[in-house]
Amino acid sequence: MSALQEIFDDLGGRFEARLRDHRTVTRTASMREGQITLANPIAVLEVKFDFEVLDRLHQPSFVGVERQTSKGPTYMIYEIIALRPTHFQMLGMDVAMPTVLRKEYLETIDSSWGKSDETWIDVVSVPTNYRMDIVDDGLQFSRARLVPLTGSKVYLLSNDTVKKFLCVEGGVSVGSLMGFNMPLTVKLESMIKYHAGLFGFTGSGKSNLASYLIREALQRMPDLKVVVVDVAGEYSIHLLDLVARNGLVFSTEDFGESAVNFLNSQAVPETLEEEVAEDTLLEKIKKLFDQKRVQRISLSAFEEAPAITIDYIISILKKASEGSTGAIQATIALQKIVKYFVEEKGYEIETDVSNLSEEDRRRLIAILDNIIQTVHGMSSIKVDLTALVDYIKEVGSHEEQMTETKKPATMNPESLAYFVLGKDSPQLNIIYIPDPDDARYAISRFIDRLLLLKKTSGARSKTLVVLDEAQEFIPDRAVRGDFSDSSNKSVEALLRQGRKYRAHCWLCTQRVAHLNVNALQQLHSYFVSTLPRFYDRMVIADAFSLSYDMLERTTELETGQWLFVSYKATKQKNVPAFIQTINNEEILVNNLLH
Repeated sequence: MSALQEIFDDLGGRFEARLRDHRTVTRTASMREGQITLANPIAVLEVKFDFEVLDRLHQPSFVGVERQTSKGPTYMIYEIIALRPTHFQMLGMDVAMPTVLRKEYLETIDSSWGKSDETWIDVVSVPTNYRMDIVDDGLQFSRARLVPLTGSKVYLLSNDTVKKFLCVEGGVSVGSLMGFNMPLTVKLESMIKYHAGLFGFTGSGKSNLASYLIREALQRMPDLKVVVVDVAGEYSIHLLDLVARNGLVFSTEDFGESAVNFLNSQAVPETLEEEVAEDTLLEKIKKLFDQKRVQRISLSAFEEAPAITIDYIISILKKASEGSTGAIQATIALQKIVKYFVEEKGYEIETDVSNLSEEDRRRLIAILDNIIQTVHGMSSIKVDLTALVDYIKEVGSHEEQMTETKKPATMNPESLAYFVLGKDSPQLNIIYIPDPDDARYAISRFIDRLLLLKKTSGARSKTLVVLDEAQEFIPDRAVRGDFSDSSNKSVEALLRQGRKYRAHCWLCTQRVAHLNVNALQQLHSYFVSTLPRFYDRMVIADAFSLSYDMLERTTELETGQWLFVSYKATKQKNVPAFIQTINNEEILVNNLLH
């Protein structure tokens, strides 16, 4: 019995409940893309009325519904979403009743709470699709879709059981579990690897939470490079201490080396202004300019010299194989290059030779050297190939060039991609482009080049792109005129392909219903705060197979409170949990003033 007391919490013998009903609720909504129909199962529990129980159930809670099976009892885990204290006389009361009689009913009901057996609490809960089995070495959780049996006993899960159910041992805290007063720990690397989204209305604290998560990611993953795309001008302030330590801000704006101009362009939270004086912020920003941590980025597409690619070398050898001097050697070399570089190593023929690994560059030089050594000293093919070999020896692979992280005098989106992938480039890079059209144009070019480098140069460093105001970059209706078509394709490619090349993405937005659904469905972790629009909640419920009744509770959340769900980062898949997140401003203030 003591073991059960540790698994369940009966609130000192006050919690008594049974399953009264189990049914499926269907909701339909008309959206721009068509009609969405959601079918969600719910369970109605009948709980003995008690004021302490009522107070506890107002907080997020999990229950175990006992389910007899052929192999013995198991417990289906449900999450509570709504309460309704009920008195027997409420069922027979109607507005059509005479006023005197209604008043008598209401007075009887009022005096009966906590005193009469004719009162109870109707509790609505939704399944987590997990079962809990009590085994010799503890608890075992597994996916299950068993139908609960009416009349079954229901038990309130204890804090310790919830911790074993949800929290990852040794994980990173994303906040405190509401109702349980303990941190929700997750696998942060999985949250990065499989992409994540932050969805909430204006003022819900999206940038605050994203900034805290970026802090944790940079601290725990030293090899991670973060690129924040900031349209609203929030992150240079939220992460000011990190930028000063190991970061850069790139912007299309000309601040004239003025800290005042820079500060005026940023959205400084009022709560931060109350804690940190403006002079202190200006002093910190001035140091950024002194250390050249605020840089201009140009949207110009610089002219590039023709690349020396595998295809270019193949064309030279083909031409030589058709001539009179060195034709046989050129043909043999051509076969070796195609067989090794294209068929065995899988290089695209458009791959620049500077993108080859050091070993493969040596292999290429050896093949070309063999021709040089066997053809006549005055032949044109020898002159051409000698120049090629000298060039290949001079250029390092991009990986070697990146170790020096030489930042060009003028940065554009393409050169920024090269720079970010450098081994010695700063961990944090913030791109502040306030004009949405310019931002879409720049980011599509940056992401395209980033993915190209990841695919062709073997740059294996982990890169996280954080897109704030994501609705600007991946709208459901994209057009060419404002570059939303190109940014949509680029971001969707990043979400679909990036994980294979260690390029990852987080999205922050308040307009979920207007996002590209194909991109949205690539996210495996997501935070949801207050979304007052019904259709935004419907899109999330549909995209992530989440109970709409659960999402309805997000309308009650306050700033800093979130519903967190993950397929990869939590101990169990797709189990919603309400959390109170850590305030990034408190960390920032402490770092700025001490």
